[in-house]
Amino acid sequence: MSNAKVSVSNGMMAMIVVAIILLVDQIVKIWVKTHMSIGETVCEWTAFDITWFRMTFIENNGAAGGMQLFGSKVFLTLFRLVAIVFVGYYMWILTKKEEISRGFYLSLALILAGAAGNLIDSLFYGLCFTTSTYYDVSQFVGLAGEGHYAGFLEGRVVDMFELPFTFIWNIADAAITIGVALLILVYRKDLSLLSKKSD
Repeated sequence: MSNAKVSVSNGMMAMIVVAIILLVDQIVKIWVKTHMSIGETVCEWTAFDITWFRMTFIENNGAAGGMQLFGSKVFLTLFRLVAIVFVGYYMWILTKKEEISRGFYLSLALILAGAAGNLIDSLFYGLCFTTSTYYDVSQFVGLAGEGHYAGFLEGRVVDMFELPFTFIWNIADAAITIGVALLILVYRKDLSLLSKKSD
């Protein structure tokens, strides 16, 4: 029996991380979308008169916290698409640089996965689901099926998790936040090293 260690490249690791986050993110979102009405709470943990965790379904028309960019849903979706292409291309370039740490690459993979997860909602949810309301649960109708609630690029992002003092967020949002935090707090030297080498 061979004891040889299997080496996973940064590129392969990134693809695995992105695939796992996208899969889990979409499974949770689709379950919430097809089992909960807007504003419904199915899970809540309260202790010492503080709600530490709550799972409540909302839909987000804009960026984090419902912010709008120039008042256009289509613009925000296209912005996300451009950002994903840029980050993906940047990561592809970095696969050729041996000095890049695995943690730095993982941080970029988290950001890419999170952005892609929310982009899927914006691209396809309007075409594939009926409208979620405070009284009715959405139905899956297939791609551009009868009763879909919006056009291509105009779907709303599904959010559901809430902690004290936070917006309601989803797994994709968490991946972006963790990835950005790691870049700023842990891998600043990698960022500065790359910027110096590019000068």
